[in-house]
Amino acid sequence: MSDPSSLADPDADALAEAAQWFVLLASGEATDADRERWRAWRAEDARNEAGWRRAESATALFAQLPAAHAQTAADVLGRRATPDRGRRRVMGGMLAALIGSVAGWQGWRRSDLSADHCTAVGEMRDVILADGSVLQMDTDTAIEIDFTARARLVVLRRGRVLISTGHPAEAVPPFFAVTAEGRVEALGTRFSVRQQDGWSEVGVLESRVAIHPAAAVPARGPALLHAGQFVRFDRAGVTTLRALGVADNAWSRGMLVADAMTLSDFAVELARYRRAPIVVSPEVADWRISGTFPLADSVRALAAVAATLPVRVLARDAGDPAAGHALLPARPGASAR
Repeated sequence: MSDPSSLADPDADALAEAAQWFVLLASGEATDADRERWRAWRAEDARNEAGWRRAESATALFAQLPAAHAQTAADVLGRRATPDRGRRRVMGGMLAALIGSVAGWQGWRRSDLSADHCTAVGEMRDVILADGSVLQMDTDTAIEIDFTARARLVVLRRGRVLISTGHPAEAVPPFFAVTAEGRVEALGTRFSVRQQDGWSEVGVLESRVAIHPAAAVPARGPALLHAGQFVRFDRAGVTTLRALGVADNAWSRGMLVADAMTLSDFAVELARYRRAPIVVSPEVADWRISGTFPLADSVRALAAVAATLPVRVLARDAGDPAAGHALLPARPGASAR
């Protein structure tokens, strides 16, 4: 099976060749032999197919190209002798425009403006895909959906998502969740994926998944993760493997479960669900808290902290809700109970 991650990110060579093929085919001067070679080129490598799809999407304005450029494109692709300097210059300009358009399209696809689905800070919602899969999106999450005949891709640009894969007819394309660090292949399952800064986290609730780190040694094969397991991986491979805890997916039920969590970590996690910051005094930052707290009502969650530990919650500016809150010692010299 071709590498599905390449469907999301064709390399520069594939983009350049795709642009050359686009010039030739869009001119209307391509021969039957040219079209056969084009089909063979697309089929020989998933990166070529990905490059072609990007070129199609990014170059609609180039749909009618002068036939004079067709021979130059064919020359560049190796069908005829090397073109002269003038035609090479014209072709170079055309390709620069085409490849620049494709590259710009890819950058745009990575922005929130182009994400297929986004959640705002504090928002969580469900998305049902065409194959029946259900995505539960966490706060501040952006995803891109790319379903093709070769693979079903959910590209996680940021945030976290809980995926329950659908069960359509047999012989459907494989399902992958794609992060910056690699791919998570669903093997008929329910699992969560979180994009962190430099690593990805996966927790399996049902069945299995296969972890394909982007830069892992191919001979080692993917790492299989079973129900009840949690993994952290970077581009080189798996860095952490442990049992899936109650706290790992409590967010999907609207709760933050803390198990001896430091107040600094607690504040960081709770702050993901609100726009106002939470500042923790250094005197209490390492104190630990355990309990279950509502994500949708951070003020009530902070009040519960104050009821558990000798800290006080202070509104940093009562007249400005955006100023947030601070966690301070309840009194000088106080210590955690």
